[in-house]
Amino acid sequence: MIQALFGKEIIHLSEIDSTNNFAAKLLSENLCQNGSVIMADVQTQGKGQRGNIWLSESGKNLLSSFIFKSDNLSVDRQATLTWATSLSLIETLRKFNIEVQVKWPNDIVVAGKKIAGILIENQLQGSKINCSIIGIGVNLNQTSFENLNATSLLLETKKTVEPKSFLAFLAQEMNLLFQFDNNSDLLKKEYENNLFQMNELKRYKDENGEFYGKIIGTSDEGKLIIEKSNKIETYGMKEVVFLDI
Repeated sequence: MIQALFGKEIIHLSEIDSTNNFAAKLLSENLCQNGSVIMADVQTQGKGQRGNIWLSESGKNLLSSFIFKSDNLSVDRQATLTWATSLSLIETLRKFNIEVQVKWPNDIVVAGKKIAGILIENQLQGSKINCSIIGIGVNLNQTSFENLNATSLLLETKKTVEPKSFLAFLAQEMNLLFQFDNNSDLLKKEYENNLFQMNELKRYKDENGEFYGKIIGTSDEGKLIIEKSNKIETYGMKEVVFLDI
C-alpha cells in the first residue's frame, strides 16, 4: 500500500513572496510536517532555477512547495529527488494527453517550450539531507508569456484545470515515486528515457564556445553527459547552455 505522505496537509495562501521561502520559515519554527504542501495564488518573488524569477499570473497556475524529510538520503544521492519529482510531473501531465519531456536538469517541456519547473533546496545535516523543500511551478491556465519560450496546459489542451485539482493528481504520483529507497537506479533510467534531446545531435555552448554534441545520459550525481567530437564531457549546473530549442 502506498503511503499517503504528500497532500495530507495543504496550506493555501493568497499571496506570498515565495512558497519555498515560506516553507523554510515553517520548518525553522516546527510548524509543518513531513509531506506538507504550501501553495499560493501568487508569488511576488517566485524563485526559478539559476537565480531566475518565476513569473506567473495570479490564480492561474500551480505555485507550490512540497516538504520532504528523507529517512537516510545522502548528499551524493540528491539527484534522486530531481528524478522522482520530474517523473511525477511527467506522469501527471500525461494524464491530460500531452507529450512532455524533461529538459536537463529539471524543466518540463512540451516540444521545447517550458510548462513546469522545479527548484529543490536541501537542508543538510552532515553528509545527509535532513529535509528538502521541493518547489514546483506548473503553467496551467496562463496564455501569455511575453517573450518567454513557454506554454501551458490550457494552450496545449484548450481546457482549464484548477490548481488544487492538478495538485491532487501530482501528490498522488509523488507518493508513488518517492518510495525510492531501493529503486534510484530505475528512476535514473526512466529520467534519461524522458530527456529532451537525448541521443540527438544538437548545438550547445560551454565555457569554450559553441559545439555540436549528443546527450547520452546523466551521472549518478545528476550531471549531464554529452558526447562531442568523440569525447565525453560531463556538465554541472550552469556549465552548458542549450542552443537548439
